Amino acid sequence: MYRGKIAGKEVIIHLGRRVKTQNVDVRKLYHTVLSYGETAFQKGQQTFCIYNDHVGMIVAELEQHDVPVIRVDYVIENQNVYE
Repeated sequence: MYRGKIAGKEVIIHLGRRVKTQNVDVRKLYHTVLSYGETAFQKGQQTFCIYNDHVGMIVAELEQHDVPVIRVDYVIENQNVYE
């Protein structure tokens, strides 16, 4: 779990069970979600995907609570993502 700020609001980034078992650089994952998740956060989208060259495809869900929670459900590694 990681706490950060998006658009001046505090958010919690929570990794799903599948993501925790993968060999993913968690630090890059958190920073990528904080950087690119701002647009989805401002639009109020419930689910969103982020593509990053280093991490791969990140599938996340936004849960609105007192402190919003972004739950990262899946990370599809770069070698498995095709354009």
